[in-house]
Amino acid sequence: MSNKLRSQFQNMKPSAMLKMFNATSQYDNLINLGVGEPDLESPKEVIDVAVQALENGYTHYPPMTGYADLRQEICNYWEKHHGLKRTANEVIVTSGAIQALYLVLTAFIDPGDEVIVSDPCFPSYINQIKFVNGVVVPVPVSEKDGFNMTAEALEKAITPKSKLLILNSPGNPTGAVLSRREMEEIAKVVKKHDLIVISDEIYEALIYNAEHVSFATIDGMMDRTFTIAGFSKTYAMTGWRLGYIMCDSQYIPALGALTTDIAMGVNAPTQRAGYVALKDCQYFVDKMNKIYSERISYTAKLINETEGLSCVKPKGSFYIMANITETGMTSEEFSMKMLEDARVVVMPGISFGENGDNFVRISCNGDKELLDEAFLRIRNAMAGIKYIG
Repeated sequence: MSNKLRSQFQNMKPSAMLKMFNATSQYDNLINLGVGEPDLESPKEVIDVAVQALENGYTHYPPMTGYADLRQEICNYWEKHHGLKRTANEVIVTSGAIQALYLVLTAFIDPGDEVIVSDPCFPSYINQIKFVNGVVVPVPVSEKDGFNMTAEALEKAITPKSKLLILNSPGNPTGAVLSRREMEEIAKVVKKHDLIVISDEIYEALIYNAEHVSFATIDGMMDRTFTIAGFSKTYAMTGWRLGYIMCDSQYIPALGALTTDIAMGVNAPTQRAGYVALKDCQYFVDKMNKIYSERISYTAKLINETEGLSCVKPKGSFYIMANITETGMTSEEFSMKMLEDARVVVMPGISFGENGDNFVRISCNGDKELLDEAFLRIRNAMAGIKYIG
């Protein structure tokens, strides 16, 4: 049979990130500072309740928008921690934040509609916009501005075809955190041009010496904002695939119809686990925040003590964008050199957008001993000494 894939899939090329992941299988004794998930295990309470749920008969189709008590507990969490007041009928549970993103884009983007994103940004934004035949409009952000999109830059990017803005604070890959004042300025532009906003707040609990401001709490933004979050990063539950959307209730029926046809809801034991995570596991969130705050500070110190590298200490997430400009290498060249010569995995910045090519993303996973070993290898590789292990 001839190739009948849609043209955009026929022409897809492997990303720099995928190339790196594929290349890692060829090497042993790797230190992986490229992976985008916590290295902690899920809380025991969460695991136990999922097992119990299976034994108690949670093996059938769940409610398509999620269990009511979980949706209410999500509302309780966001009002308590971030002052965002939503009701349970304004929440839909999804198979992770990535599915949440896809549902909103599918529901709102017509072919040719423009979607504005930061450059660099989480690569699934770009891919999903293309999947729904939207047009990606990247707005370059700079290290000197803390990798934050400014209202002025947003204004310049808007055209008559602009429909939706994706914000991500705290951000992946940059760790950028928008202040309330910065959000208020962005909100003025959003309102002026009647934009829809997806606010990806998956890293809301991983924030250091800063305040997490939920964009929907900014004056005039509640009705037009789709807040996306989940359990992957907050509770080290990446493999559980549990996320959610909070938005105006008028959009829930359409999003519910979509998730019904795409997934028939989110698996029941995972939802029961999520409910317990929200109710009983704040201690775990606090512990993880403390661990990553220390790791961020320590990794930033190691980067800035490494000749040829530099960074600005991020205010959120567990990533650091290390500036490699002085090395004279592209981000793919640098990342491959570290893989081959140091056996250390870092993610090329080009994976996250053209504006990321002077950087590599480093995930702060591992204790001080592991991080020390990683940077010893990196420094040796930059000096021409290959790791032999």
